[in-house]
Amino acid sequence: MRRLVVLCACLAVVGCGESGKSSYTAADVKAAYYTARDGGADKLQSYFVDEDYHSHSNYVPIGGLEVCPLAQRASYDAARVENMIEPKAAQPVRQFIVEPKADDDDRTPKITQGALVFGTGSIASDGMRAVGSGMTKCPATYEVRSGPSPILGTYRVSARPIESGEWKGVMQQIAHTYPAGQDDVYYEDLAHVVVQHANVILYLDVTHRKVIGERSDAATIAESALRTVLKRLG
Repeated sequence: MRRLVVLCACLAVVGCGESGKSSYTAADVKAAYYTARDGGADKLQSYFVDEDYHSHSNYVPIGGLEVCPLAQRASYDAARVENMIEPKAAQPVRQFIVEPKADDDDRTPKITQGALVFGTGSIASDGMRAVGSGMTKCPATYEVRSGPSPILGTYRVSARPIESGEWKGVMQQIAHTYPAGQDDVYYEDLAHVVVQHANVILYLDVTHRKVIGERSDAATIAESALRTVLKRLG
């Protein structure tokens, strides 16, 4: 309940007291994306996602926003929740990926960015409130027992408000451990950030593998990348 109150209080002020830029275009967002050059072009590559490709393990449509990772595949006792929401009147901005050049490098973070642009800040605020509401319903712990082997296991999810200048929203931190015998060395360290200002909702995901016992740092990486993007947006 305390987490619900804190998140809702944060989201209630989204869109209020804005003193920065009052409107953005899809082109503004694309130009601001975090790139391989920002993180080290020697080992990273970056590219726009093919809009005809969608992940079927945790399907989120182009105009959707993730609120509870893999919830539609999870087994838990709480009332079922949605893994995503689809705000009304949103113009999706093409996703942009920054990832390791080496196919077998899953220790270096992969960053996925995207956004929704709306006609007005008020409509964007409505969408952001829906995101916050959806995230508060996500169970703190749940298991995925069916689907491709990389997604099986236990997910532990926590959420907290995040703010950078006029941009406000929520960050989820996710620790994904695999079933016994599948991978007893690594866990998947993920962070999912959704923030809103003016007529834009921006999201950024970070995922990589850490040795069990290593401290999670996906949230720190996500915040650093987000600051780079928001500085460019102004």
